[in-house]
Amino acid sequence: MTRYAFIGDIHGQYAKLQALLAILQAESADWFYVFVGDLIDNKRGITESQLNTLETVKSLVDSKKALCLMGNHEFNAVGWALRHQKTGQPLRPHTENNRKQHQAFLDAVTENSALHQKWITWFQSLPLYADFGAIRAVHACWDEAVIQAIQPYLKANNVIAEAYWEEAFEKNSPLYNMTETLLKGPELALPEGVMFHDKTGLPRKNIRVRWWLPQATTYRQLAQVPPDAESLIPDLPLGKGYAPLSSEVPVVIGHYTLHGEPAPLSENVICTDYNAAKGDNPLVAYCCTIESGCLSPKGFIFSDSNVF
Repeated sequence: MTRYAFIGDIHGQYAKLQALLAILQAESADWFYVFVGDLIDNKRGITESQLNTLETVKSLVDSKKALCLMGNHEFNAVGWALRHQKTGQPLRPHTENNRKQHQAFLDAVTENSALHQKWITWFQSLPLYADFGAIRAVHACWDEAVIQAIQPYLKANNVIAEAYWEEAFEKNSPLYNMTETLLKGPELALPEGVMFHDKTGLPRKNIRVRWWLPQATTYRQLAQVPPDAESLIPDLPLGKGYAPLSSEVPVVIGHYTLHGEPAPLSENVICTDYNAAKGDNPLVAYCCTIESGCLSPKGFIFSDSNVF
């Protein structure tokens, strides 16, 4: 029997990680931890804890007690640090907004230092997804067609091969679009003339979609946006071109900054990101066991409680 604890987006909240691990270890010493990505980045000031978080997770991975998946923030960190071989430009543009999102990590490692390079190299070793047979995990979206199509760009352990990092940041390249889906989730264009502002204040004409909701019939039902932005999304019927995804195997994701009491998003999709990056929101794990290929859910556990 293998016990799995899928741990949501940490974003440098080391104290919450310590608390959650203590609760899990009190329940069992046999957990295999799966971190679904986004270990880093937060508001400025959460600096020292960025490194403590990384060292803790890497130590668990190195001791074969854990697996850490690539999150969009680790992916973006690689793009920020790497430069195009021909142009010399960073793969991820050093815009003011991109720097603001990434500054806490850069402050922690000192940009362009040996320590910075150490963690970028480690980030490049993180797999995009994991398939444990009875359950799967990916940072944002399990799209089976994308999983199959991305194979030529990956090593055997689901890690992006070194030769393809430049292509991964070339907008509209096949690899760029596939990593966008897996690490950030699919998006859908809003009707002509409709937009809203995201949490950074940027105008958006696309919405992240609740790809796990086959019953959604309008843009508002489908939109995965902050609660205070839902009213900005038109309650218009979806176009006929939208096709929801489905997963016959349970899949655990993070990324979506959910609110409220943790619960499965659908019959086979579980999210562990309940905005632990902010304030007193707990870090969440989803726990289960697999024995003889059969999955037995245990449920959610929180960094501030021991209730499954």
